Amino acid sequence: MSIDDLMRHSFRLYGRRNRLFFNGTAERIMFLNIAVGDLQDAIRKGQSKKVLGDMLGRIVSRIFCVAEAYKDLPLVEVMACKYPLSHCTYCGKLPCECAERRPDYQLVEHADSTQMQWSLCKWCQGFALIYGPKNSSQNVEVLMCRLFKEVVELASTQARISRTKGSLADIERTLTLELADVMAWTIALANYYGLDLGEFFLFRYGRGCLQCGEKIECTCTGFRMGEIDWG
Repeated sequence: MSIDDLMRHSFRLYGRRNRLFFNGTAERIMFLNIAVGDLQDAIRKGQSKKVLGDMLGRIVSRIFCVAEAYKDLPLVEVMACKYPLSHCTYCGKLPCECAERRPDYQLVEHADSTQMQWSLCKWCQGFALIYGPKNSSQNVEVLMCRLFKEVVELASTQARISRTKGSLADIERTLTLELADVMAWTIALANYYGLDLGEFFLFRYGRGCLQCGEKIECTCTGFRMGEIDWG
């Protein structure tokens, strides 16, 4: 299944519930940030790779929750333009050789149609080729800080929409770039631990809602917004 397929599945499964229980996009971004915090706690407490994979799958689901609020954001197209298989759009190298202070990225002009059909597993493989050597040399705390930073940038972009200049298309593009960055660093962490992110997502969500058991559309009348209590 492509990322677009996974998003459509997630929209069908949780869309109705999300529309009822989230008051706005800011709450969805907070829901995403809580999942990132749960991953950090799992890492800090030395949880197993299975638990880490589960936490990363939750982050992907909540990325889709945010994307649903914006309706037709071209998430995969933007990912393919910013993270092409040919090179790093910051340093221009393959694999990435970015220094700590890297230049601005240069999006490729057209998204590769094949890349846009990639499964989440294939995206992880592509990222491993370009960014794997660079990221594997980093401490995991550095990767977590980057993930938190991207969620903060997404929240900041959302908060200043009313003051943003440009067309609606420009604003949507900026939001999509921020959400694509959150997905990118989620993939980076999955690769760091050698986890099949697509497999963990499908295990958790591919068969329906784990709480109510519905396979097509979740019927839960509430859900937990707080952090995980690890005991």
